[in-house]
Amino acid sequence: MFEEKKQELLGITHEMLRENLVIGSSGNASVRVENNVVITPSAVKYATMSVDDIMILDIDGNVIEGYRNPSVESPTHLEIYRRRNDAKAIVHAHSIFATALALLDRHLPPVIDEVVPKLGGDIRLAKYAMPGTKELANNVVQALEDRSAVFLKNHGALCIGKSLDDALHNSILLERTCMIYITALQIGKPTELPEDVVDDEMDLWSMMSKY
Repeated sequence: MFEEKKQELLGITHEMLRENLVIGSSGNASVRVENNVVITPSAVKYATMSVDDIMILDIDGNVIEGYRNPSVESPTHLEIYRRRNDAKAIVHAHSIFATALALLDRHLPPVIDEVVPKLGGDIRLAKYAMPGTKELANNVVQALEDRSAVFLKNHGALCIGKSLDDALHNSILLERTCMIYITALQIGKPTELPEDVVDDEMDLWSMMSKY
């Protein structure tokens, strides 16, 4: 089933590696196809992963196709898809700078114009819960409200998108902005965008996320 989507997902995992968003088998990614989810397997290194390793689940988490264990974060992916109609794909990264902010209990304020229309306003931090649990899934969905990105406390970051390419771009944009923000913090206090500009750009995010 969904051979084209499985090939696309495999290609995205290679991009995640090239962009230093993950190492080994860390992180995960998925794409929604109707009422099914094509998702990476658990504990399989991206460098050696093949199309046959990709899993297909229904929206309730039942395995439709595949012989591996689906990603341990499948409950979070499924809960996002159930509660966010605008989420068509998910990239969960363990990138350095985004994870650093997640370790510091910090959110990412709206500091760069290109970020707000793509990701929403300030990027929030989801409360800690054990990976793979329903508690983590609920925490992520709550912090992700009206946003396309979220930090997972002591864990990493997650981005949604209208496609796998869009979710990957959002993850790259988030990591780049975190790097800029952390660099600026070494020198002084970064300034945020004016409130009226943020409001206008969040309206753009709301409009763009529907198409």
